[in-house]
Amino acid sequence: MIRVHAPSARTPAATSMLVSTATSASMLLAALSLMLPACGADTPPPQSAATVKAPRGARTATGTASTSLGDSALEPAAVEAGESEDWPRAETLYRELARRQPRNAAAKRGLGVALLNQQKNDEAATALEASLRLADDVDTRMKLAAAFAAQDRYPSALPHLRKAAAAKPKDPLPAARLASALVKVEKPDSAADVLQESRKACTACSDDDEWKRAADEVGRACAARAQKQASDGDTAGARKFVDLAVRVRPELPEAQLALGQVARAEGDKKKAAAAYRKAVAGLPDAKSEPGARARLDLATLLLADGAGGEAVTLAEEVVAVRSDDGTALDTLGRACDATRNVKCARQAYGKLVKLPAGGTDQGALEHAKVRMKELKGRRR
Repeated sequence: MIRVHAPSARTPAATSMLVSTATSASMLLAALSLMLPACGADTPPPQSAATVKAPRGARTATGTASTSLGDSALEPAAVEAGESEDWPRAETLYRELARRQPRNAAAKRGLGVALLNQQKNDEAATALEASLRLADDVDTRMKLAAAFAAQDRYPSALPHLRKAAAAKPKDPLPAARLASALVKVEKPDSAADVLQESRKACTACSDDDEWKRAADEVGRACAARAQKQASDGDTAGARKFVDLAVRVRPELPEAQLALGQVARAEGDKKKAAAAYRKAVAGLPDAKSEPGARARLDLATLLLADGAGGEAVTLAEEVVAVRSDDGTALDTLGRACDATRNVKCARQAYGKLVKLPAGGTDQGALEHAKVRMKELKGRRR
């Protein structure tokens, strides 16, 4: 027979301990419920990657982070920024595109153009060179040459301009830029050859504004070289450069002035006078050095042929605006002497001898002093 034992009766102390434990557990649960808010009540949802702010400097002018744009949206956004000439934004977008697509030549070219338009020329050259390494392109070479030119690095620009001119012989811009760069490196004869070849291939070149500006620059550079060589006694060298100047820009007054000087050195007075007259007509400002030189050289030539009246007029034009020009005063004095105008001669020589020492040709000064004594007391 199995005997079942009834549970033993709890003592009062044990019962009190159980109640106390239950009460403590209830209080703990209540405290925890106060500390932990209900799920979804006031806690904000976690931010997605798209809503995280981009680092400062990675945001475009419109507020959209370049890093948040997909590849398909990034390139059109960069192109749009360039077309609207928002160059800082274009720089940011193209830089990000080039980072993501290191083999994208257009991205590096776009970055170079954006930098070039912000005068960041050294960085622009680096980006454009990187683009050329990926894909040869005439326009990229032109932009790279412009970046070098902005830094006065014309020797670095020349190879790119030569290739651009060879690739586009009917486009006036590459030839014009190449000719201008050659002048900068003191090769005006090579520049003249470039323009001559360009004119043969490009019928529209002579009407293009930039091509014409380059031709003026080349013509003046060749004329200046011709004048220097004529002054140095190198008549053959002077003839070479004056012919180039006239061939490139025959209507250029400086070219005609150089032609007059070379023809005079060669003894062809008729040809010299004709060239000088064209130079005077094209240089109305007698105060400028070329304008003064053309008038005084022509006046001297006319004096030798006995045309003193016209020589006086030419010299007076210069003295009127360059009253301290010793050469002009000397020429005027001699022209007045030739026409027997004593008062005119005395005034010209008188001003000449009063000029500060050192700035006047000694031969002209001595001649003026002698003539002042000889003219003293004469009337006319």
